Amino acid sequence: MNEFEKWIESRNSAWRNPTGFLSVTSMNWLDENPQTFEDFTGSWHAIGHEVFSFGFEGAQGQSWVVEEGGEVMLPMSDGILELASRGGRIILRPRNSKSPALARFDGVKVFDYKPEFRVDARLETDERNVGVSSVAGELGNNYDSPGRLVFELGGETYKLTAFKRPDPDVLWLIFRDGSSGKSTYGTGRSVSAQRSGNHWVIDFNQSANFPCAYTDFATCPLAPRENHLTVAIEAGEQTPDFKVTADGIKEH
Repeated sequence: MNEFEKWIESRNSAWRNPTGFLSVTSMNWLDENPQTFEDFTGSWHAIGHEVFSFGFEGAQGQSWVVEEGGEVMLPMSDGILELASRGGRIILRPRNSKSPALARFDGVKVFDYKPEFRVDARLETDERNVGVSSVAGELGNNYDSPGRLVFELGGETYKLTAFKRPDPDVLWLIFRDGSSGKSTYGTGRSVSAQRSGNHWVIDFNQSANFPCAYTDFATCPLAPRENHLTVAIEAGEQTPDFKVTADGIKEH
């Protein structure tokens, strides 16, 4: 099995996770008014970042504090319930191992490997903090950037703002390109760059979809304007054949 095949296998494994994003059956915003929901038990409300429930999985009154930007996972029948802080608000996402989306998923849809989309890049240093918007509007994040990765593709020079990862030998790119909204997902994809000596390697054949490509029940980042490429990068993951919505699964 080559590196590309291993990557595909890892992506399929991630999407098949029984409590991953394809297991999410709804996304519910809490406020101070008690609410009940169809796909998990109990009455729920939140005051600030403290979450209160009554009757969840047969329990009496319970409460949890969710850290800003964090999550709390609670065991429930056939899965877990995620309590998450996003944009200063609390959302509840039930993750059900018997979800229709998990049953529908039959593997990632990818382009054939194209060697020309594996490129060498140099880092153009420009340390700064970059605001990145979200598909959910105000729920954006700020990421630390060491600068821009500069590379050539098809005889043209391009630049992408890169973001730091815990591993200093890895940078993260969120980008949109000429294929976005056509053969690839409209809001963009992500890919990692690996340090190799004094330069970086970007293999766009490993460009990955965010969960929002598959489900409306996610709050994914949008490619910053400076990372919108005119060239079509038809490599990596394509637009999935289906999407989970509040009205059920929609086939493309």
